[in-house]
Formats: sequence, structure tokens, C-alpha cells
Amino acid sequence: MRALVVAVFAGACAHTSIPPSLVADAPVTQPPDQERHYTVWLGGARVGAIVERERWSHAGVVLERTETMRFLRGDSLVALVTTIEVVADNALVPSRITWSELGPSNRQAEAIHDAHGWHVDGHDADATRADLPRADMPEDAVPAELVPLLTRRDGRFSGRVFLVARGFLVGTGRIEPAAPGRLVARLWFGPSVAEATIDVDGDGSYARIIDGEGVIARRTTAAQATEAFEPVDLIAATSIPISGHGSRLVIDGDIALPPVPGQVAHPLSDGIEIALSPRLPGALPDEERGPDRGAEIRALVAAVRSSIVPDLAAGPTTATRAASATAGDCTTFALAYAAHAAKRAIPTRVVTGLRVDGDRLIRHRWAVSWTGSAWIAVDAAFGAAPAGGDLIGLALHDADDAGLVAGEAALTMVRSATRR
Repeated sequence: MRALVVAVFAGACAHTSIPPSLVADAPVTQPPDQERHYTVWLGGARVGAIVERERWSHAGVVLERTETMRFLRGDSLVALVTTIEVVADNALVPSRITWSELGPSNRQAEAIHDAHGWHVDGHDADATRADLPRADMPEDAVPAELVPLLTRRDGRFSGRVFLVARGFLVGTGRIEPAAPGRLVARLWFGPSVAEATIDVDGDGSYARIIDGEGVIARRTTAAQATEAFEPVDLIAATSIPISGHGSRLVIDGDIALPPVPGQVAHPLSDGIEIALSPRLPGALPDEERGPDRGAEIRALVAAVRSSIVPDLAAGPTTATRAASATAGDCTTFALAYAAHAAKRAIPTRVVTGLRVDGDRLIRHRWAVSWTGSAWIAVDAAFGAAPAGGDLIGLALHDADDAGLVAGEAALTMVRSATRR
């Protein structure tokens, strides 16, 4: 599955907005232009670089942020260049955002804020250009990329923000001081919350950001940020080694495992013992009982499996694009299956978690579906229904961008795994 490598101060966890009462007055003195460079790390390995530029004028500020990522997924090299430009007035009230992503697939979008609120227009290689007014984007929400400037000015924030590179996904965030020179950021999507820790320079700019995915962005010099580095395998870098020997699998982490089919968890004094089998029914609430749809689910899994070519280098997908995808990773398979199941009114949720791969746990996504009398695990990436025996579900969520972000936040809660 796709690891979250967007380490922002502007990161998936470091996003929040500022109430109108805090942005009413423009600064008396025009700030100087600035340029900041960051290196991005995951699992102790370098995965990219970020450059931010502020250009100030009497009209306000133009903030440009370019993130360049380069890494391996298995044997596949992935290179992504994401550029986001935010135009705001002197009071840091945004008026226009442009976004582009160059990689396995090229995408772009623009958001304009006017008297009627936010309006989004975008297109990619798989969709025709269309105006996409976002009724779910609150008028007072601000782009996450603007948050560091708001933090530098006011020191703390609370309100609604949207993640431009995650389909303009809206959340509610808060950034508060935790100690001298340190901030804690929290971003809520419904009941799910993601967190980040931010160290601040003497000028109020972000010096280091550690997000809930384990991504670290460190401020550095331009020369260091442009140094060449060998790409690392993100699957290996984010995997969890399984130590010890035996038939019992025990994990250590601050997490309550969802009662999804295929697993049963038993708390221990030093961790959680997990039994794994496709025969385990789980304990999810029943849906309405009806005719057995097991054969229909298996046929749908086979159809999705045959229509998508496994490709770890394929670009990231969304719930709306997955149904027509022809190549992708486990997230693509899970979202495509969920989209087709929804069309057939088969109750389905997506699971984010880990897959046992020899002597390690690797990140993975699959689904659970209601057969009419029971829930079963469905792993379209491997053509399995029921699936299980090698899957550890950490988060159960909807097949949408908010669900994916919430699911990703659970991945770093597992610290270690042992066979006993």
C-alpha cells in the first residue's frame, strides 16, 4: 500500500486553521521574502526534499511549496513532484490555490475562494475536466500549506483546514504550544485523530516536524536538500520485524484492534496476542439478514483481481478513481472492490492494517463484506474471499479519503511483533 510520505508543516497531521477573529488585521510591517529547505525521512532513510518560498508584496503573499519524493516500492522506482501555490492577502486570508502532481499519473487542480465560498476545478489523466464545487468545504477553511505562516504569526490555531493533495479533504485541527519551542498539532476527521510534533525556530518557522506516520521533515540548507541520495524501499523501511519463534503472534502497541473477521485479539500484560484465521467470524454488528451473497462476492473479487495489474509504481488512487483503475497496489484493489460492491448494495468497509510476510509485517489494505448472514474478510489484491490467516486489521473505515487518512494514522501504533 502507499505509505504517507507527505511530511508537512503542512503534513497530514500538522494542519489546522485560524478563526476569523485572528485573521482580521493585516500586519503593519510587510514581512521579508523567505526560502526554506527541508529533507524528508522515513524509517531512518532519506525519501525526499521540500522547498518553500514566500514572496510578499503590498497585496499579500504568494507561498509556493514543492515536494520532491524518490523511493522504491519493492523493485519499482517511484518519483513524485508535488507543487502547491497559495495566494493570500496580508491578513493571510487565502483566495486561490493551485496544485499539481507529476509522477506515474499527472494531476492538477485549482481552488478559488470568492463571495460564494470555495470552488474546485481539476483534472487528471483519467478524468475529463469538470467544475467541482465542494459543498463540504467550509467557507472559513484554509489550506494546510498556509498554516505555518499562521502559526508563526499567532502561535496557536484552531479551526477547519483542507488537505489540497488529498483531494481537498476537510478536517478540524488544533495547534498548541507544548513546551518552549515546541508545538503539538492534532487533526480530526470525525472521531479519528492524527497528531504531529513540531519544533520551532527562533523566527517562528518550523524546524522539524514528526508526523503520526513516522515521517520526519528537517529544516536544512539548500545544498543539503539537493544532495543526491539512494532511493530506499518504503515497504522494507516501514515493515515491522517479527522476532522469536513459536505459533503465538504477539504485538506491542497503543491500539485497540477492531473486531474484524479473520482475527481475535487477547490482551496480555505486555502486548496483544492475536489469533489469525479466515474461519474467525469477528464481532462486527450484523447488517440486515438476507439471501447468501457469498458467490456474488467471490465473483466480484475475481473480476477486480483480473482487471487490475499489480503495480507498486502506479500512482495513488482515490475512491472515485479506483473503480476504473487498471493498475495499482493493495489500496487500489481494496477501493476498487469496495466501489463495485457499493454499486451492488453489498455492505462493505475497508480495513487498514498489516500482512504477515515471512518474518515481518508489512502495511496492507483489504475489505470486509456482509454475505447476508456474516461478515467476511475480502482481499482482492490476492483474490481471496474469505481472506485471513495473514492479516492484522488495525483500523476499520469507509472507502473515502477521510477513511484512508484515519486508517494510516493507526499504522504507527504497533511498535513490535513477536512469535512465542
